[in-house]
Amino acid sequence: MAATFRCLQSGQTVTFTLQHDIDSMKGHAGYVRVDEDAPVEDETRQLAMTPPEYARRPGRPRKEHVGN
Repeated sequence: MAATFRCLQSGQTVTFTLQHDIDSMKGHAGYVRVDEDAPVEDETRQLAMTPPEYARRPGRPRKEHVGN
């Protein structure tokens, strides 16, 4: 008997053949068992693209020029 599980975070699938491994994966909250007959759905998510925040350069701040 083989069982396939899908990771909820990454969407990757893993197949186990040993009953001990299958039983331990049933209690794992991060994985869901996928039926062998049903096809694995390709989950597509849209990501909001934002520009990176301005990062300060590390080190000592520049000297300010003082007159005279």
